[in-house]
Amino acid sequence: MLQQFSASYATGFRGFIMACLLLAAGSGCSKKGPTIVPVQGRVLLNGQPLTTGSVITIPAAGRGAKGFIQPDGSFQLGTYTARDGAIVGPHRTAVVAYDRPANAGPESGNGKLLVPQRYVNPESSGLNIDVKAGEPNTPTIELTSP
Repeated sequence: MLQQFSASYATGFRGFIMACLLLAAGSGCSKKGPTIVPVQGRVLLNGQPLTTGSVITIPAAGRGAKGFIQPDGSFQLGTYTARDGAIVGPHRTAVVAYDRPANAGPESGNGKLLVPQRYVNPESSGLNIDVKAGEPNTPTIELTSP
């Protein structure tokens, strides 16, 4: 009887170990999302920092990124959070900036566009950012205005 108990215990124990191993192996096989890396850059308009606005990107596949331009012209892109970065790969890019008074209400509209109209659409702006894994991503976006 002791031998039967030992045999069934050993079989059960082996089954438990196999189940644990399969569970552990399967947990590493979950579908992983796209690689996102930090992107911190600058926007210049005619060689001077653009002091307000947004940078918007659209990658070849996946979710785009957005960043707010700071008074020194710098920006950080975010895809899922405000500053988590952008998906690795090429991004079509747009820059949108309006001169809107600080006390303007919603009825006052956007204000005057501070960048040429061609830059506000990522599909036709001609602006691109190539986001690379394992490298610093510090693009300078140079805009020109007549």
